[in-house]
Amino acid sequence: MNRRDAMLERLPPIYQIASGSRLHQLLALFANHLAAWDQDLQRVQRARWIETAFDREDLAKLGALFEIPILPWEPEHLYRARLTATVAARLRGAVTRDVLELVIVSILSGALEALGVKYMDLSGAGAAFRTGAADHQREPAFIEFAPVIRRDPNLAARQGLCQPLAKIELIHRGLHPSPLHAAIRGVQGGRTLSPVLINLTNGQVLVFFGDLPCGHELRIGVNRAGELTASLNGRDVRQQVYTGTGFKPGAPFSPAMPDSTPQPLQLERGANQLWLFPLALYGQKSLDSAVFGMPETGLEQGRFGAKAESPPAGTFFDWSLFEQPPFVSLDLWWVEAQPASFRFEVPAGVVTRNLPAAQDAHQDHLRLFSLLQQTVDLMRPAGVDGRVVPRPLREVQPQQDHGRPLPPVVGRESMGMESRLKALTALFDTSATEGSRFG
Repeated sequence: MNRRDAMLERLPPIYQIASGSRLHQLLALFANHLAAWDQDLQRVQRARWIETAFDREDLAKLGALFEIPILPWEPEHLYRARLTATVAARLRGAVTRDVLELVIVSILSGALEALGVKYMDLSGAGAAFRTGAADHQREPAFIEFAPVIRRDPNLAARQGLCQPLAKIELIHRGLHPSPLHAAIRGVQGGRTLSPVLINLTNGQVLVFFGDLPCGHELRIGVNRAGELTASLNGRDVRQQVYTGTGFKPGAPFSPAMPDSTPQPLQLERGANQLWLFPLALYGQKSLDSAVFGMPETGLEQGRFGAKAESPPAGTFFDWSLFEQPPFVSLDLWWVEAQPASFRFEVPAGVVTRNLPAAQDAHQDHLRLFSLLQQTVDLMRPAGVDGRVVPRPLREVQPQQDHGRPLPPVVGRESMGMESRLKALTALFDTSATEGSRFG
């Protein structure tokens, strides 16, 4: 029943309210204005609710109450889903994994309807993200204490070039100790024989028994089982690697507790002092290319310096070696678990796309994941590094290609000939028949 009929029904029976009467026409005029007023009231009422707001400006005003602005490119349906989920999550605390996961799934559900793209299965009733690293590229994953690869910036700045007795300080900021990975490469003009890498912080030592000429690469790593791996130009050389613990500088080279099987070098949390030098070992080529005897940690490359310099730049004569050029190029890295960090990994391979081909799919992808990151930044706990990472869909075929440089020393070319002095001039009954000339 509309406004006009409601007013006519309330009049006494003596009044003529039939269609076409004067009273019917008069109340119809008032009823039209009242109906327009009702529509305005209803519109104002609906503009106060996220799910029913008509205009984009009304949605933006509602989002401004919670400091969640609508982005210029963002469709209204996607913004409704994001705003509703974010407000509900903030009311529930907005710092736990379950709440953050609910918001991310809600935004991806809104993207499915607004952008026509689907990245993962959104129909499950349980947790959408697997705990820990995913086994397959299509599985979303939640990783706490996200792993990150670290390198020493000072070592990288000098391209890893190290002189004998070089000391490298590595700062480990991870949650727990990590195994160290290393790549030792021979350089031009130098010989690397039996390189020794020591962590002076915990007394662990690693030695490679062998030669490392220019262009050859020794890789020390750790497999998934936590076992040490060693390869020289792709060839397994674990039988030439020796590790131990309880190292003491200046003492004979015999670690207190030798390992029955080689173990990875461990980096402790905080500062780690590493020491690298070639050591002369019995039965190994080492003359003029190694340190004879186990050196003290104070021994270093000799440098000239003036007495007046403060601090003095030179070295003491009885604690120095004649300065030597770099003998290796060293690369060190490790994987540390970042404290106070988490990462949501979303498969970036689109499962479904229903929009016209004219729309920029790549731009939509970048905008959506930027939106997810902004939402997580808004809700994550203070001081916690939280990220939403798109995991690319890829297929890997293992293959190794090795390039070998030319030998650094090229010998002189020569032709194999045998000269006979007697064959310079032919003499009867004396000169050889072949290789003679007639006089």
